[in-house]
Order: sequence, then C-alpha cells, then structure tokens
Amino acid sequence: MHMFVVPILATVALTFQGTDSLTLEQALMRARASRPRILAAGAVVERARGQSRLTTMIPNPTAQLQADDIAPTHVTTIVQPLAWLPRHFANAAAGRAGVSRAAADSTQIIADVGRDVRLAFFASLAADQRLTLIGEQSAIADSLVRIADRRVSAGDISALERDQVAQEASRSRLAAWQARESARTARADFGRAIAWATPDVPPPTGQLGDGLDGTPAPNDSGDLSRLPALRAAIADDRAASARLQSARLAQLPLPSIIAGREWGGDPEPRRSVILGLSMPIPIWSHGREAVAEAKGAAAESAARLAEARLTLTAQLTSARIRVVETSARATFARDSLYTEARRIRVGAVRLYEAGRTGIVPMLDALRIEREIAQALVQELLAFQQARADLIALRGDWQ
Repeated sequence: MHMFVVPILATVALTFQGTDSLTLEQALMRARASRPRILAAGAVVERARGQSRLTTMIPNPTAQLQADDIAPTHVTTIVQPLAWLPRHFANAAAGRAGVSRAAADSTQIIADVGRDVRLAFFASLAADQRLTLIGEQSAIADSLVRIADRRVSAGDISALERDQVAQEASRSRLAAWQARESARTARADFGRAIAWATPDVPPPTGQLGDGLDGTPAPNDSGDLSRLPALRAAIADDRAASARLQSARLAQLPLPSIIAGREWGGDPEPRRSVILGLSMPIPIWSHGREAVAEAKGAAAESAARLAEARLTLTAQLTSARIRVVETSARATFARDSLYTEARRIRVGAVRLYEAGRTGIVPMLDALRIEREIAQALVQELLAFQQARADLIALRGDWQ
C-alpha cells in the first residue's frame, strides 16, 4: 500500500470520532479505514509481486581477473549464464499465478473483516434489543406488583399471591442486569471490530431484521468462479503447472557466454580477445529429481483444486440454505409467535387487573412472552449471522 494512503485512512477514521451512533454502512467504512488487517491485505499482494519479480530475475554476470607476475600476463573475463532463458516464461507464469493467489487471499481477508464487523454489529444490536425487551418486561412486572398491592388492600387476593408477583418482578430485574452486562460486552467487541480507539463506543443503529423481507439469498449455488477460495485454488494449480514446466526446461544444458581480454607477456607483449562458452556437464544429476518433485506438487495441487470445488459447492449451498431457513424462522417468530404472545400477555394482565383470572395464567403469559422475545432476538441474530457468512464466502464487502 502506498505510503500516502495511511494518512488518508487515518483521516477517514477520525471523522467517526464523537458520533452518537453508527449505521452498518458507517461501521463497515470505519473498519475498512482503520482495521490493521485491511492494511495486511494490501501487503499480501505487494509481497507476491516482489516474489514474482524474484522468480524472473536475470542472473548477473560474473567478472574474473587473473594476473601472472612471472609471465607477466593479465586476463579479465566476464561470464553470463544462459540457463535462466528457457525457464523465464514458465517462471513468469508461476509468478503471475502467485499474484492472482495473493489477490484472492486479499479479497477474502477484506471480506472476512466485513463479516467480523457484521457479526459484531448485529450482536451488539441484538444485545441492546434484549435489554430493551427485558426492560419492558421489568416495567410490566413492576406495574403488576402495584396492581397486586391494590388487590391485597381490597381483599381480592392473599399476601402470598402478591409476594409471587413481587418475586417475578425481582427475576425480571435480575434478567435486566444480566442483559445489561451482555450489551456492554457486545458493545466492546463491536468497538474492536471497527477499531474504535476509546472505550466509549457509539451504539449501532439499525434494524435487527434488516434484509429479512427481501430476497433471503441469491440463487448462485452453481457459480463458484467468483469465490476467492476457488480463485486461490485455481491460482495454486496454475503455479504448480508452471513450476513443473520450468523444472523440465531446466534440464536443457544451456551454456554460459564467456568474453574477455588477455594482455601482457614477456619478452613480447601481446593483446588478445577471449570469446567462448562454458557448458554444464550433466554427470551427477540430469534434473530428474526436481522434475519429479514438481510433478508430484502439480498432481497434489490439481487434486486440491478438485476437492476445493466439491467443498465450496457444499459450503455455498449450505450457506444459502441457512439464510433461507433462518429467514423463515425469524419471520415466523416476528410476525406470528411474538405478536401472539404479546397479545395473550396483554389480555392476561387486563383480566388479572379486573379480578377475572388468577395469578398463574398471568405469570405464565408474562414468562412465555419473555421466552419468545428472547427466541425472536436469537432467530433474527441467527439470520444476520447466516447472511454475513454467505457474504464473506462470496468474497463480497457490502
């Protein structure tokens, strides 16, 4: 990454300091500007480009100077190896494949950061939603205590029944304290995900059911070409094939060019030009060992590519299934289950206040609503988690 990009990213990050709340888009923007892993994603590609240049580097010539004080003569020669020449294009292909692999890895790193932000954002949002729901339940329980006090004074119920209502209110307050702890820890994790520099992390703002009423998941279970994990496997296979070709071409015994001059001599000084070739003699090794190793690596890479296609097909299909199923459950919990539980609780409280029902139906309705409210939040969060996993698997950011 260019050195002038870092100050720009820092400036973008500072624009969010002091804000009251953060939307998902703002959280993603903040993370992209501030998370160190984003900088690492660019460094991965830069390193691969450097490695690619190393594999195609032309070896420098070597110079030699000889002097004979007895003759006296002087000989200077320059030797330029040519063994790199037939392997140059194969090595270049391997280098390009390495850069493609790094680009795929970089895309996946960025997508994983986006997934991390989404998970932390909606986890904090869910924790806040739980705290709100339990707060409402606690307020309802407190109002029921006041109703029970009035009914005790009127002689409609016993003090024991009033104590049972008070105990339920105490349980609601305890649940509220637990929910507050979860909300604070979730907020701290959200701050880590967006690289917030201070403890006072702004709360996330948005809907926990964001995206629930749209298309749950794109129907792209057969489209694997855009997945960074598959692009990385394809690049590895191409690099291994190019290295095998390079190892085979390395078996060609190409010479090194020798050029130089000789001068001096006694009794008659002379000057002469030296031109020649230096040929390697393949006595101890013909390069078959390197070819065998590269051939095995290419076969292994091809097998990994085939296995990656199978794995990613299953992962993409499973991710889509999870999004569709969690969407259906969350929609049912939101539009049917929780609505019905809330209606029953309102009716039970009204009947209890009017003295037309006992404490057991009213407390049961209150507890069931609390359990269903928690289940609703959990199903909505499961939908957002499944959605974040699918987006990251596809290598998308937003």
